[in-house]
Amino acid sequence: MLKRIIIGILTVVMAGAMLTGCTFFEHNYERDYKQVVAEVKSYVIENEVVEDKTDETTGETESETRTVTYTTPKRTIYKRDLVDYINNNQSSLSQKYSDAKSMVKGAMELLVNTELVINEADALIEAGLIEWGQAQKNTVKQRIYQVVDGSLISLQNDLLESRDNPQIDTDLDTLDEDPTYPVQPDQTDDGDETEPEPWEPGKSNFPGLFGDSDERSLGKQAMREFITLLKSRVKDDFRVTASDRKLFKQDDEKIQKTIDEKGISYVYEIIGDTHYMYYISGKNIERSVKINELQNYLSESVTVEEGEVNDRYRQLLNGQKSTYDDNVSLYESAMSGGTTTVLYHPNSSYFYVKHILLPFSDEQKADLEKYGEYATEEQKEEYRKRLANNIVCYPHVAGEDDKTRPMSVAQVMNEIKATMLPLESNKKLADRAFDDLIYEYNTDPGAFGNNKGYVVKNAETGNNYMEEFTDAALYMRENLEVGQVYYEPVITDYGVHIMYFASTTSQGEVRPDDYTSPGEVQTYYEIIEEVLLSAKRSVRYSAWEQNLLSAKSKKMTTLYTDAYSDLWES
Repeated sequence: MLKRIIIGILTVVMAGAMLTGCTFFEHNYERDYKQVVAEVKSYVIENEVVEDKTDETTGETESETRTVTYTTPKRTIYKRDLVDYINNNQSSLSQKYSDAKSMVKGAMELLVNTELVINEADALIEAGLIEWGQAQKNTVKQRIYQVVDGSLISLQNDLLESRDNPQIDTDLDTLDEDPTYPVQPDQTDDGDETEPEPWEPGKSNFPGLFGDSDERSLGKQAMREFITLLKSRVKDDFRVTASDRKLFKQDDEKIQKTIDEKGISYVYEIIGDTHYMYYISGKNIERSVKINELQNYLSESVTVEEGEVNDRYRQLLNGQKSTYDDNVSLYESAMSGGTTTVLYHPNSSYFYVKHILLPFSDEQKADLEKYGEYATEEQKEEYRKRLANNIVCYPHVAGEDDKTRPMSVAQVMNEIKATMLPLESNKKLADRAFDDLIYEYNTDPGAFGNNKGYVVKNAETGNNYMEEFTDAALYMRENLEVGQVYYEPVITDYGVHIMYFASTTSQGEVRPDDYTSPGEVQTYYEIIEEVLLSAKRSVRYSAWEQNLLSAKSKKMTTLYTDAYSDLWES
């Protein structure tokens, strides 16, 4: 299981970190880096493809099997590849391995194994068994831009630090994995399998187009330095071919033309398509997406029988009945913990709320904290209200703030009112509509994809939320109906919360076909099925991977240990 996870994230971690400059080893000798530490031979992979053929005369359809052969390229791993991988993944490797020798050997094994897995993925793509279309290309491009965004923020922080100015408070570790906010999954199944449109970066993220004069200047300077950084990364790289150099030259011409005709900010819209970005990050990101598609392909044949789900349901239900009736505190722990699927309620003392958080800016939070050092609680509350009036919100597009549409809290509240008031009598539509609004405006990570919402105990004690949040939730329980929004902004130190009364719990057991929320997005049966299916898929992939590596790792690969043993001996 661990090996599957590591291989799955291997190339993403490499791609994201290559522009950040972390180092574990400091080997800067050109000849040393050029040493070959491993080779994966070229070999043939055969896949059988079953196709339906229709006889033009009779109209009858028969299945025909053909064999598609794919010859893998010879793959060479240099010492520089190994050192880069260890430097960029030192944190995860240090947790897995206790000493330098085992770390280096483990990293070497992972690099070789990844090449073997990529060969299998490419062979399946060649056979048409794994799809590689616009959807996958869009994913690659989006992740390339996540690397670009992370690097631009890092460069801006370097510039701010040199000027003794506060830095941008952003967790760069998350930028290589996902957009800032989750994108709502499509809940419909209309059978539409049309090819998606090519993805393009939103104008909101163009550096130097938005904000005050200082912010625009900072963004433009970061873009200039980013272009310089790309060029420096490939300048002395011995792995760069003549073909690469030709493509880099074309990139230079395209970048300069954009600067001359539109300005430095507009280089952002073309930078993700440059060979610079493909060479430094895109190729590894592409490999990561291929591995993910391979895992999905291998999982397609895995199923869970209805009897398995029902057996697991009865096992969980009977266990909870005997446990929670005898010890209510264990029930309360399960409800507040959020990780247990509760199928039995010994009482009805809990309910659920959802919310949209419109946050204070970092500057506003700092002002509030400083003001609170000498102000009374009443003064602090009044100050928070004034700050809330100046919160700037942005609707989300493709998981990012649309900075072309700044909004006030009042404007967001009006949008929510216009959507939710007509739906109060229809709990299903109201619940789904508020979920849509969460994806459009919310910034609290825990609220996304949370079909039930946050659980609240119907009591003055026993809740771990901010006091204002708890008070508002209890007020809703007593005065509102399920499906209604509390239209008074609830202000905490985090910002403004727009709260929604999602559902209540009833004493007794839930059935497998009961929905977990009024929005009817998921049943308890589906939750249990999902857990069982995930476990089976992990076993399936692990078995496939083990068979592949045991059959081909030694036969198709050669390690040159002498070329890298100094990494643990030095």
